[in-house]
Amino acid sequence: MQLIPPIASTGTLSLIHRSCLAPLTILDRDFVNQRKKKREPCKCYHQLRWDSQPWQARVDTQSELMMGQRLYLISLTMAVASEISPIREHYISQLTPFDKFIASLGKTARPTDFQLVDFADLEILGSLPGKTGARIVTKKASGLTPQGTFVFKGMDFDQYKRDSKDFKEHQEKTLLHEIRTLCTLPPHPNIMPCPKVLVVVQDGDNKYRICGFLQPVMSKDSVDEQVMRANRAGHRLPLGLKAKWCYQMALAIQHTHQVAESFHMDLKPGNILVDDYNNLRLIDWEQSGFSMFTHPPEVTIDQEAEESSVSTGANGKPVVIYTPHTGAPRRNQKWGFPDWNVLPEWKTTCPRAAELAEVFSLGRTMWMLLEQVEQSPDPTVWTAMAMDVPKEWQDMIMRCVERDPNNRPELDEVVEFWRKQFC
Repeated sequence: MQLIPPIASTGTLSLIHRSCLAPLTILDRDFVNQRKKKREPCKCYHQLRWDSQPWQARVDTQSELMMGQRLYLISLTMAVASEISPIREHYISQLTPFDKFIASLGKTARPTDFQLVDFADLEILGSLPGKTGARIVTKKASGLTPQGTFVFKGMDFDQYKRDSKDFKEHQEKTLLHEIRTLCTLPPHPNIMPCPKVLVVVQDGDNKYRICGFLQPVMSKDSVDEQVMRANRAGHRLPLGLKAKWCYQMALAIQHTHQVAESFHMDLKPGNILVDDYNNLRLIDWEQSGFSMFTHPPEVTIDQEAEESSVSTGANGKPVVIYTPHTGAPRRNQKWGFPDWNVLPEWKTTCPRAAELAEVFSLGRTMWMLLEQVEQSPDPTVWTAMAMDVPKEWQDMIMRCVERDPNNRPELDEVVEFWRKQFC
């Protein structure tokens, strides 16, 4: 049974056969409405059932047309409106075709059998905090496996109407970049895996174009939400749980840099989800901007990084030397802070510089958890509220947020410290 998508409130309904791509018959809207009100099947159908949505029907078979001509069809592939909003048509044309996206993954991505769901088949249940516009959705039909509620992250028609500037480039460099990144990252228990369900719309040529993806809903939300809930209830999160979370977020960043040879750059409590077993999942892999709450000072300057061949630090590691870029200002980020993202270059020329930058972000994120404050750009200061936090934990955090990257602990040291505290 074929689900015909909703059509516009004006115009006529054209039934199109895939083999000839020509109208077989046209039903006048008033003609169909009369039969809808009377709950009578149209003359040219064995059966026509109407859903709750206006102008949506499920058609089983067609055997007799209005003029008496008999045609037997294997399937009815789609319904189209005679008029489509030009702005919506332009929106759809800006989205990347599914087959083109799959081809772009190349050999670096892990094999993924994506399930596709039409955006029109999603029912929006609510919105999530943050600037990404993520929403809680469910599918109207029962085709998704497993069934239930999901988080939709994408760039739908409403977002396009709010801001259409450079839309095609925007969705390529943020939305699709995130999916590509997740497809290439080696799996890790503390990183949200590659989405299995992509959300699509169909263009006039029946091609699927990607407008987003679905991920499972985490009932315990984010670390930031856990902190705010505890504060509203007037209690402190258990130290054992905090140590576990500090360890797991450090593991996720270590895996990102040393196994995946990549970076995150937007680490913050709101981008770390908590599953039903109180384990963390790092999300938001657009890699399109640093967090205003956790960014290290050295990334705000367009500068190169390299390890010294003559100087070593207190830890015996070569000192990282930072040299500001000379020449005209550079920009490789349109939708994030700052204008120039140093991490792609540093991952090639000086991977330790990239790691030390995210050690700072780890320190800031861990401080917000341990101090138990909502994510904010406030200075890293311990208050009387954190009297339960061991002194050695506080000291580790303060080392992580040293302004000079060479005074910060190495990423491996941070992981090992929290392993001992948790285990």
